[in-house]
Amino acid sequence: MPDTPIATSESMEWTDLKLSGWEGVSPQEAFEPELDRHLLVLHRTPGPVRVFERADGYRGDGVARPGDINLFSAGDLSFCRWEESLSFIRLDLSPALTDRVAAELELPQAGTGAVDLSRRIRLRDDRVSQIVQWLYEDLNQGGLGGKLYADSLARMLSVHLLHRYGVASERRMPGPRRFARRQLDGALQYVHAHLDQDISLEKLAAAAHVSASHLVRLFREATGLAPHQYVIRERIRRAQAHLKAGLPIQEVAAALGFSDQSHLHRHFKRIVGVTPREFARGLR
Repeated sequence: MPDTPIATSESMEWTDLKLSGWEGVSPQEAFEPELDRHLLVLHRTPGPVRVFERADGYRGDGVARPGDINLFSAGDLSFCRWEESLSFIRLDLSPALTDRVAAELELPQAGTGAVDLSRRIRLRDDRVSQIVQWLYEDLNQGGLGGKLYADSLARMLSVHLLHRYGVASERRMPGPRRFARRQLDGALQYVHAHLDQDISLEKLAAAAHVSASHLVRLFREATGLAPHQYVIRERIRRAQAHLKAGLPIQEVAAALGFSDQSHLHRHFKRIVGVTPREFARGLR
């Protein structure tokens, strides 16, 4: 098997993270003298693999097992040598994002330069693993969740890493704030005006006049849904209206930003309980 990723986000419009999946990579050495992004490596090889690793402040050998995570900060040295084929997911996270999140959350390291997430070798963290898996599943589905979904997960990951492993890990997060009606209205108006587009978390937060880090929690508090879930629900509601007006299913999918009819079909059946075609037939 060639040592190239089996999946990569290079063609996706994910601005704050890069994601790639590697399967059966042959024994070799991987060396990066200075990482330009924070790096997460989630091991997925079915069995244990002997590895030798080196990073700033760490040098040693050990055994990598499924679910182990290596975490490095931007600017770190990263070296790994392995003796058997290795499978893993690699996530490169923008330091600009973690810096913004730290500032928005008013964490102690905000404004002091690039945030240091420390470095951890063979870490076990179920929350990090779950977020990486969600992103990887979306990548393998062609980014069906949209940019808003990826942005939300990248920020969720950043908040967790900052509070768990960053300099500010012992500081309490700010208490919840009420989502003012005018802020909610701004966000909802933006969603309804751009249902045919790939809505980003940054633009939605700007429309609501809140920081992107607070938006997901505040939006759920006000609507009971995460932003990407609300967008999908509203697209399906609009799709129902279009179908009632007699528009063909293909045109409905294109008009509402779905990648194709199957994308519309999957979400429509999950939310409405029937397929678009069955819904249209029921109107006759």
